[in-house]
Amino acid sequence: MKHLVPLLFATAILTPAFSASAGVVFEDGFETPVVTSRTPRANGGDISKPDPSKPGEKPAWSRFEDQPNIGAEGGGVVAGLTNQMAHKGTQSLFIEASKLSAPYIGALFVTRPIPIEGGKYYKASLWGRNDAKKPLIAAMAQLFLKVQVEFFTDEGKTETGETQYLLQPLPGGRGRPPTTPQTGWNPVSMRFGAPANAKFMVVSFRCDSSAEKGAISGIVYFDDFTVETDQKQSADDLLEQLIKDANSDTPSSDAQPDAKGVDAVASPAATPVPTPAKP
Repeated sequence: MKHLVPLLFATAILTPAFSASAGVVFEDGFETPVVTSRTPRANGGDISKPDPSKPGEKPAWSRFEDQPNIGAEGGGVVAGLTNQMAHKGTQSLFIEASKLSAPYIGALFVTRPIPIEGGKYYKASLWGRNDAKKPLIAAMAQLFLKVQVEFFTDEGKTETGETQYLLQPLPGGRGRPPTTPQTGWNPVSMRFGAPANAKFMVVSFRCDSSAEKGAISGIVYFDDFTVETDQKQSADDLLEQLIKDANSDTPSSDAQPDAKGVDAVASPAATPVPTPAKP
């Protein structure tokens, strides 16, 4: 499994509201495969595998990985599906860290190539929630949600443009309100422009441990991932618009009325992301 080393922190800003013509180009609520309890990936809660009850239906996710046991000194991370918690629908994805002290260990889930239109800008959102009984704690060592968006001129083979990144500490930055609270759900969103010649995008999520010393334990849930688009706009135009909004005294916001999630500008990587070997 490749590991994404923390590259940058998201800059949270208020962004313009999407218009009524905004369209959803991808959505998944982690409803398949259907589970009847808290089910780890290895025991049937694998979102990258076809649902036995829906033959012929292709999964929305191409990869789903965790690292449940890396040794007595390093702990582990288990990921899977549960019907015990959901933002909408009946299921969500859970990630549980247990005495995790080794750096850059976590869970990974990656979409299949998503058809898009080049020259438009998009917003990707994932809802998150911290477990009330076994919460993640904002300590020296903590998990980070790392989002990566890649663009392709074909179905996942030929890359184009700059890869976009977002890095968000979980449950939130130390000394700040949690991004993933213990009561209610918050969205983590990123907005970005697609290259003019892009026809597909692939979105990767990695929940990784940091390099700080300490043991991480706790459970976080994710649900209802969507990608939506509005009007045509180049990446340069989008950046200029977002800068104006950030400097405005009264920026508008498209945040949900019942949520105060992180809504951030994605940034292209200045250098290639290192990929250390798997422990």
